[in-house]
Amino acid sequence: MADQGRVSTGVPGLDRMLGGGLLPGRPYMVTGETGSGKTLLGLRFLIEGIQNGEEVLMVAVDEPPTEIMENVRSFGWDLSAIRTLDANPGTHGLRRLADVQEIRSLHDLKSMGTLGAEGRRAPDAGDEISLQSVYLKLRQQMSGVSYTRLVVDSLTSLRKFALKSSSDPQAERTEIQSLFRFLSERGVTALLTSAPMNARVMTPEIMLSRGEILLTRKWIGDKSVRQIKVVRFRGSAHDLERRPMTITLAGIQVA
Repeated sequence: MADQGRVSTGVPGLDRMLGGGLLPGRPYMVTGETGSGKTLLGLRFLIEGIQNGEEVLMVAVDEPPTEIMENVRSFGWDLSAIRTLDANPGTHGLRRLADVQEIRSLHDLKSMGTLGAEGRRAPDAGDEISLQSVYLKLRQQMSGVSYTRLVVDSLTSLRKFALKSSSDPQAERTEIQSLFRFLSERGVTALLTSAPMNARVMTPEIMLSRGEILLTRKWIGDKSVRQIKVVRFRGSAHDLERRPMTITLAGIQVA
């Protein structure tokens, strides 16, 4: 459980590393290679919010929501109350209910509990996505709901969409800056997942995020060894060490 005035990540060991939890209303990066556990950490963060009676939202870019649900089925986690914006243009087959709001051009906003099993379709002509379109639709959705927690999985893929939709690197930087500033202005505590970042390159996410949690995974023989480190955390003292992290049927645990 997070200290008073902090936002729990849902992982007690990580909360201890953060000095009691995340500072509320700020955007943070969760970085690591594929398979390091970024999406799982984001989901655990959202589930913690649901258990506290909060409104939470996941922007799914890398994987369709149905696949995300299937991937965590063995954990026994209940994702049904998590609202999910499937930002990939290949979204299709989500069962539509009367109480589900349609998000035009980004297809559907759904609760995890209303998803069908069909997955994504091949994108139609003119069905392109851009970082700007995600940002604008996110603004639209968040204007009507007071979300307190948000996960974007992943910023790496949104960057690729930005590169496809514009040849101007400055335009990409401006769009990312707008996204981070919007999240800060809205007062939502956000986790944005990403591939590992180079601290020597001052990207917008390094400048505007309030912290970075790095997940690593390596194989020693036939054993997978995971570690977690709080690389940056503005405004608070924090643990500077790498700590062992395990992902089991019991969930995410940090020693």
